[in-house]
Parts: sequence; C-alpha cells; structure tokens
Amino acid sequence: MESIGCGGPVATMAPDVVNPTPDAAAAVRLPWRGLLLLRAFAVLLPLGALVAIGFSTMATVEQAARGRVERVAEMLHEHALRAFDAQELTIAAIAHRMQGMGWPDVQGDAALYGFLRALDAVNLNSGGLALVAPGGLLVMSSTQPFGAPARDVASRDYVAAQRAGSPIPETVFIGQVVRAAVTGAPIFPIVRARPRADGLSDGGTIVAALLPGNFQSFYRSILESPQDQVTLFRLDGAILAAVPEPADPVGAALPRSAGTMLRALRSGPLEVLQGPSPFDGTPRMTAIRRLARHDVGIAYGLSQQALYRDWRRRMIAPLAGAVLSMAVLLAAIWQAERSMRSRSLAESRARTAERQATLGLLAGGLAHDFGNITQSVSAAARLLQRHAEDAARVRQVADLLESHATRATALSRRLLDTTRRSDPVALRSAGAVDITASLRELAELLDATLGAGIRVRCDVPPGLRSAPGLDRAELETALINLAANARDAMPQGGEVWITAHPLQVPPRPTGAPTLTPGNYHRITVRDSGQGMSPEALARLGEPFFTTKPPGRGTGLGLAMVAAFLRRADGALLADSRPGRGTAVHMLLPAG
Repeated sequence: MESIGCGGPVATMAPDVVNPTPDAAAAVRLPWRGLLLLRAFAVLLPLGALVAIGFSTMATVEQAARGRVERVAEMLHEHALRAFDAQELTIAAIAHRMQGMGWPDVQGDAALYGFLRALDAVNLNSGGLALVAPGGLLVMSSTQPFGAPARDVASRDYVAAQRAGSPIPETVFIGQVVRAAVTGAPIFPIVRARPRADGLSDGGTIVAALLPGNFQSFYRSILESPQDQVTLFRLDGAILAAVPEPADPVGAALPRSAGTMLRALRSGPLEVLQGPSPFDGTPRMTAIRRLARHDVGIAYGLSQQALYRDWRRRMIAPLAGAVLSMAVLLAAIWQAERSMRSRSLAESRARTAERQATLGLLAGGLAHDFGNITQSVSAAARLLQRHAEDAARVRQVADLLESHATRATALSRRLLDTTRRSDPVALRSAGAVDITASLRELAELLDATLGAGIRVRCDVPPGLRSAPGLDRAELETALINLAANARDAMPQGGEVWITAHPLQVPPRPTGAPTLTPGNYHRITVRDSGQGMSPEALARLGEPFFTTKPPGRGTGLGLAMVAAFLRRADGALLADSRPGRGTAVHMLLPAG
C-alpha cells in the first residue's frame, strides 16, 4: 500500500479542485434541515437580543424610576415639614401673645381674637386657629365670630393628649382628621399645650388646623399618572391626606397589612419598596420618608403601569431593529436558498449535458463496433447457407454467432449501466462499489469505443472496493470523460492506461492537505499525448476552461469530475508536462 508523504513524488494540483472550499461544497449540499436551522437562527438571534435589551432597558427604567420616586418623596417630605413648621411658628406667636393671661381673660379679649384672625388670613394652608381651655371648651376660633358661645371639644384626641400637669413635648401634637366644629370641613389639627409657670401643661391647648384638601391639590399636581399614590399618615396608621382620596377622610386609616411598614419606619429610614403597595396592595414603586421631629410619614408610590409605559416607549427602537434584522436575515437566507437551488439545478443540467455527451461518445464507438458485429453475423449467415449440410461447419459458425451475440449484449449492458442516473436516496443506503470489476469492464467498453488507433489498457489489482454510497454511474462517467480527454490529447493514436491501487493518506499529506486521513484508492488515467503547460494545469477543473479548439470542448468535463469527487469526499490530482503526456488521479475513500 502506498503512502503519500513529504518524501514521495509531489503531484501538480489544481488548487480549486484538490482543496475545494468547504463553504462552497456545503452551499451545494446544504440540507433542508440546515435551512430550517438558519431560519430559526435568523428569528431567534434578533429575539434573543431583543429580550436581552428588554431586560437591560427594564433595569435602566427601574433605576431611573427609583431615582425619581426618591426625589419626589424628598420633595413631599420638605413640603409637609414646611407646612408643619409654619403652623408651629403660628402657635408659638399665639403662645407669646397670651403670656400672663388667664383663660377667662382670653375668652373676652377682642384684641387677641383680631390677632388670631390676622394670623389665619396670612397662612394660606391654615384651616383655622383656635384656643381650647382646660376641660375641652373651645373658647375662641378664627373661624367663628368673636364672643360666640364656647363649644365642647373634649372628645378630640388632642384634648385627651394634653392633660393638666403633664410635661409638654418638644414637638407639636398632630391630631387625626376631624370635621371642624364650626365649619364642618375636614381638618387635622397641629396642637401644643399651653404652659403654666412651672413649665407643665395647664390643660389648655393652642390649635392650628390644616386642610387635607390643600395637601391633596398639591399632590395631584405632581403625579406622573392617575394611578400614582401619595399618602401623608401618622405612625399609628391614621391617614391625614391622601391621593387617591379616602371615601371618608374622617377616621381613615391604613390597612392592617401596613403594620410591618409602620413598625420599620419607627426604627429607621426605609429603602424604596417595589411590589404590592403597603397602602392598597396595587403594584407600585414606593418611597417612604418619616418627617423629622414628628411621628408622621409621607409616601409616594409610582404606578407599575407608568414603568411599563416608559419601558415600552424605550423599546420601540430596539423592537423595530429586531424586526428589521429578522427581515434582512430571512431575506438573505431566502436569497441564499435561491442561489443554492439555482446552482444545484445548473449542476444537474451540466451533469445531464455531460452524460449526453458521454452517450454520444459511446454511441459513435458502439455504432462502429455493432457494424463490425453485424458484418460478422451476415458473413456467418452466408456460411450457414453455403454449408448447411456440413454439421461440423454449422456448429463452428453457430459458436461464432453466439460469441458475437454475447459481445453485443455486453456492449449494450455496459452502455445502459454507464448512462443510468442513480437515485440519490438509494445511494445513501447502497453498498460499496466493486472498483476492480467496474474498471475492467469499463476499460473493455472504452477499448471498443474510443476509436481507431486508441488502445485502452487496464491494470487493476483484485478486491478493490469503494466506501458505501458511491455512485457507480458517476464514477464511470468521470472515467469516460478522462479517457475522452486522453484520446483528444493523442490525435495520432496511442495508449490510455487505467490503473488503480490502494493508498494511505496520513495527517496533512503533501499535495492534498484537505483530505481526511485514512484509506483511499487512487485511480489513474494516463496518456502519452501532448501534455499541459503549468498555466493550464493550474486551472484544471475550472468550469468552462478548456485547451481544445472552439467547438471541440465545453470545459465542463473535468469540472464535473471535480464536483463528483467533492461529493464523494475525494480529490483530484494531476501530473503533466508538455510533450510527455498527462496523468490524472482520482482519490476515492476505500471501503
């Protein structure tokens, strides 16, 4: 068995034939499953990118939204704190004005009443100023006429919180929402106990009321969407002002589920919460702040719908890009599929044309051979007529007729076998081809058909078999093409040798680096003709390239041989020198 290596003879090759580009071969043989995978890839790749961009964009949207809700919550905190501080300053001014006055004097002091009215007029957020004597009697209010009868407000929570003799807290007391005793409007009071000489509470209170409606008007002006939420609440759960507004603001409270959030707010600041809102369970991103120096919190909740709306707006461009990418990729695959089909169809037509040319070659030779057989049969018939009574002579002529009939039958069968088109589906399940028998039979046929002056010799060892799935008809067509080229290279006649022998290809062999290492058969068609120049040899197998005169060749013969070898995972090699003949080698995987 021969081995092709660095030390062996180096064959001159046509680069486009011996080392076929894998992509070019794959483009022709690309299976339909591969096309489906490409189509899936064309859809899934943009979709995967779109999903990744979607997640990234959502993270960006959430990060931006987190910053917004924190800023808005901080603004609402400052707004509430300024309102409470303004009322606290008002209460301090009233307490200073009342210094040294007893409660009976307070009730009858018209100047003090005018002072309350003046302070109430300049405070836009004020819901009224009032003085409540020990025991819970409302003795003076900026919202009722001077000298009006005292009203009993002992049931208010701020009255119960300011007991006589109790220490006065540093911060004001913020009462729950009630209806004003005079106007009936919802208010929540800011209250401080009136101190006596020892600094403890004398049981009376100074009240500066705020209107929840003023807060709610401001809250509505800053919402990003109607689904957003703002809530001002005490840490015991009582709601002071909220948007959306409670059905009845008096006595409105947070749900029990907010208990955990309230306890956490008492112990320190809260991070931004995302998910079901602790205030109503609606999905929101919520920032919560506790007012400095007060047991009051403020919360701003951004609706999840607003996040999705912002996300959808940002995803318009990536979505359009993904759709466009899918369209471009699918269009490119469709165009590649069309090119593949066109190339396959062109190759099929070229193979058909080559088979027809081969059939013409064989038909010409067969016509001559059959003519000789016919003449022999006619001569034998005349001998039979002439020697009908001579039994020995009749048997001799009959044997001669039988040999001619056998030869004609063999020629007809070889012609049919050579020109038969193989079924691709059957080839995949077909067994190995008997290379030895095929070459010997083909050499016999070619010897009878290539024409006068051309002798075909065959030197093939027994037992050579190909790898499974080889197309015998294509193999023989390739050999006929090579034999026809050899005949044309010897216009004065000569011999064509067909030889074959086993061959082992080691890794990266010299002269055929793209061949898979393994066992091969090297089938050689050698002539003693004119030979080829190095320039022509370099273009061996190039479609439509021929050295023959116009009208004598199409340039497709060797191209079809090269295509057949690519499909069979083989290679095409050639040795040639001008004036010294040409040897073309076909390397085919061995069985």
